[in-house]
Amino acid sequence: MELHQLGAPADPGFRLDLDGAARFTHEGYTVAVQVRRAMAEDARSYHDLLENDRHDVLITGTVTLESVDAGTVYAVASERDGHSTRQALEDVLRDAVNDARRTAAALSARVKQIDRKH
Repeated sequence: MELHQLGAPADPGFRLDLDGAARFTHEGYTVAVQVRRAMAEDARSYHDLLENDRHDVLITGTVTLESVDAGTVYAVASERDGHSTRQALEDVLRDAVNDARRTAAALSARVKQIDRKH
């Protein structure tokens, strides 16, 4: 997958701001990405954490449509493994967009259902 980062030079990598944030476009959607060090508390929620390795990072991707978070997903990567980090970022971008599409479709179906009743 080719990464399309907003506000960053076109190169094969990606850049985070000082807060660990970046924005990407994927299939026409804007995905806000946040990367932070994984903490022990995360192990309860994200089973992908490998024994809470101090080099693990948690990558969160969120698609916001009309000021509503329509898709949010998480992935864990090792900051020491560039391939792992890139793969996790690709997964987050793809899955956040798919989650947003599912949410939009479910909302659309619900609106149609309500409209038919009234």
